[in-house]
Amino acid sequence: MDNLNLDDNEAVMHTTQRLIINGVSYEGVFTDSRLILVNTESRIPAENIPFASIALAVADTNKLYEPYIRLTLPLPEGGTRDIILIYIHLDAGRNVQNRDKGMAILKDHDVPIRIAPNQPPFPTRSIHEELDPVIPVGGLASGRPAAPEWTVYGMLGGTTSPLPEEPKPPSPLVTILSIILIIALLIGAMIVPIPGPEDKAASSGLAGGKSGITPAPSPAPGPATTPVPVATATPEVPLPPGSVPGKGIYAKIMCPGNYTGFLSAGGWRMDVNSSGTHVYQLPVQDTMITAFIEKLEGSSDPLEVGIYNGGVPVERQETTKPGGIVEMHVSVGPAIAGTALPATAAPTVTITPVTPEPTAFPVQYSIPATGVWVHVAYPGNYTGTLSPNGQRQEINASGDRIYQMVMKNGTIDAVLEKADGSANALAVEVYKDGTVIDLANTTIPLGSVEIHTRI
Repeated sequence: MDNLNLDDNEAVMHTTQRLIINGVSYEGVFTDSRLILVNTESRIPAENIPFASIALAVADTNKLYEPYIRLTLPLPEGGTRDIILIYIHLDAGRNVQNRDKGMAILKDHDVPIRIAPNQPPFPTRSIHEELDPVIPVGGLASGRPAAPEWTVYGMLGGTTSPLPEEPKPPSPLVTILSIILIIALLIGAMIVPIPGPEDKAASSGLAGGKSGITPAPSPAPGPATTPVPVATATPEVPLPPGSVPGKGIYAKIMCPGNYTGFLSAGGWRMDVNSSGTHVYQLPVQDTMITAFIEKLEGSSDPLEVGIYNGGVPVERQETTKPGGIVEMHVSVGPAIAGTALPATAAPTVTITPVTPEPTAFPVQYSIPATGVWVHVAYPGNYTGTLSPNGQRQEINASGDRIYQMVMKNGTIDAVLEKADGSANALAVEVYKDGTVIDLANTTIPLGSVEIHTRI
């Protein structure tokens, strides 16, 4: 981000992870005098917030266990507006660390801060925990708009809609009356006899006598006829396994090994614990869908997660990292009815043994035994930034390279992106004293890798 328009004596103190503000993705840059919010899609600064203009900064956690900072800013015409910076989930609780780092910078620059009262220590979100729909202390909204009804006022000063109230449980009196009615029906069925054929005939004769109608004589038996078979409806041809139906919103997960996690949107959530290829229908629309899926083994097999609407993919992500995680926040519109994928027979594949070629990208680096280093490996070109303790270093290179980080402790933020559409792996590793402390990779064409590591 070269378009921050920093003053000559202004220095960057910290760059946040990806934030969510009113459903839009931003990146926050803390300098020594202000907070700059940059839109992650356009890479253009959206708002500058001087520290001196912040009336209060509150640290809290929303109903999805996501830590956030609420900034209260006075308006020139009177009153105030709130901006809620939601730190989306990162493993090992790094989103909480990023939030606390921002609060520490605000406190060092004389911004009034407050931790929400009666709050337990900020929890590290676990994919095995159930979401507890408890309103946070203070009645704050989560910062993420409820689905599907939400409204944004202005660029960043939006307000959020409260979650719908849960229905009240039925009255015990209704339950008791229902039980009494069922018992009465059962007793009546046992007391009143079921009429037999003779009773039906007598009733018919009695009715005929009263009306003066003579029953018609029974017809003479004729030759036996062969019954004509009734045509039955042809059942629909089921889709082949792993195909996504063409009507509605679905999530498709593919991995040869075991995986676990959840799919959620608004107040709806589905836990996932399976292996292989599975397609899940999502009973939601016009909302933000969150997918958090983790591999349960250390293989390099790909884990791919896709969100579909009307049989067409809206977004797909993949990871080959051992024990890797795919986290997605996908906005979908109304559920549409497209064309279901046709059922086709699996093609016959002939495997011809071939002589393996030499490794296309051999390892050509040696990490020193002391110090902090970042290793980047990709056969093609890549660009991005390395930021040790907020000191940004622009990267535009290719191949296998290592970069020394002049630091003993602190935070390293790295964002690197492939410059071509190949499926080769872009890998980023962080070393301290010769030991790997963090790593990430992607094989998605034009994909990107983000690392936020505390040394």
